[in-house]
Amino acid sequence: MSGPVAIWAALQGAVLEAFKPASAYGAPALIGALAVCALYYAGRRRARGRGLSVRGFVRSIFPTRILLHPSSLIDMRLWALNGVALASAYGMLGLGLFFWRDEVVAGLTHGWGTHPPVRWPAWTILTLATVLQLLASELAYWFAHYCFHKIPALWEFHKVHHSAEVMTTLTELRQHPVEIVAFMNLIGLSTGIVFGVMTYGFGPGVRPFTLLNGNILLMAFLVTYGHLRHSHMWIAFTGFPGRILQSPAHHQLHHSANPIHYDRNLGFALAVWDWAFGTLVIPDRAREPIVFGIGDEAPPFRSALAAFVVPCVRFIGHVGRFAAGWRRRAAAHGVASGAQTPFVIPRELRQSKEL
Repeated sequence: MSGPVAIWAALQGAVLEAFKPASAYGAPALIGALAVCALYYAGRRRARGRGLSVRGFVRSIFPTRILLHPSSLIDMRLWALNGVALASAYGMLGLGLFFWRDEVVAGLTHGWGTHPPVRWPAWTILTLATVLQLLASELAYWFAHYCFHKIPALWEFHKVHHSAEVMTTLTELRQHPVEIVAFMNLIGLSTGIVFGVMTYGFGPGVRPFTLLNGNILLMAFLVTYGHLRHSHMWIAFTGFPGRILQSPAHHQLHHSANPIHYDRNLGFALAVWDWAFGTLVIPDRAREPIVFGIGDEAPPFRSALAAFVVPCVRFIGHVGRFAAGWRRRAAAHGVASGAQTPFVIPRELRQSKEL
């Protein structure tokens, strides 16, 4: 197969993969999101005593002021690059669930030997696997998200996502490749540990209940309101549900340029880890005025090239400043290169927030 033909075939395969039924942008997820949008539109119109119309629905759900905003155009380009053109490359950089599951099983077997599988009812094992996989995936997502907010060098990459000035479903993939690979690997590690332990205890074949080849709980989120996290539609879960589930309004507050919302609502589908670690803010039922973006911290990215290159340059700057500070502190404490004194990290260096 010639070079151009091979490239074209690879791109065709990537496009088909991006829109397959089990994918986030497959027909079930998009149709489900559209159905929730229709219910949202009907509820708002009836609350105001107004009639329903197809034209009104389209204008309400797909406003041109958002779809044609310069920020949305960047979303489209980054979605095409991340979701289609580079998806296979990201997969090659990941050590997924099955790798870590097998490593954990091998480690446990080496340490404690083999044993007969525990005999529990199948539905109990399936339920446990379903819940634990979701909790592990969400914990890894929360932790990675927290690090990309709190560590300045990593924030340079995550800033690409937060620079969105309007929100559409394509904003989900307005991300830097470094961030995508990091999240992917941490989620693979956490879920692999869960299934490694369960496989060791219950034997091979442990799996969750599935829908469209994915965890049924996560897929239920994706095929209903998951895509509306990045939208202009204010759908808020309050009270106890707001402590368990991430509603679209939760995530819209996360994107707020208001400092009171910084580093809050870091979960994906669940709010339980935000609740546990004190990063949860529950939205009000009535819409809150929100300005999206990163304020005056940096100008918005106006090209896909800038979104990919600028964070790398800034990351290198952070690393360089951290290394220079390390050397200054080492010299101040007499830890010169080649010295025979024991290497001990000074207290003030351990507490440094430069990186």
